[in-house]
Amino acid sequence: MRKALTTNWNAMRVIRVAMGAAALGFGILRHDNLLMAAGGFLLFMGLTNTGCCAAGACDAPPSRRREDASKGIEGTTFEEVR
Repeated sequence: MRKALTTNWNAMRVIRVAMGAAALGFGILRHDNLLMAAGGFLLFMGLTNTGCCAAGACDAPPSRRREDASKGIEGTTFEEVR
């Protein structure tokens, strides 16, 4: 759990945590249960880096540069047809 809280921080995750904390705080101040629930949900999503999808099915893996794709372009030969 510690690794999930301390790694892979990006701008969207920071925004979710900030919005969740603000919504939770305002919900507590106004005694609004719906706002507290929404704020708690956003805060949980931001802290654990999860989304609305079940079992992480919507999570996109980090992009990797494929070296194989560049070899195909460099190894191509062309013939001039007249």
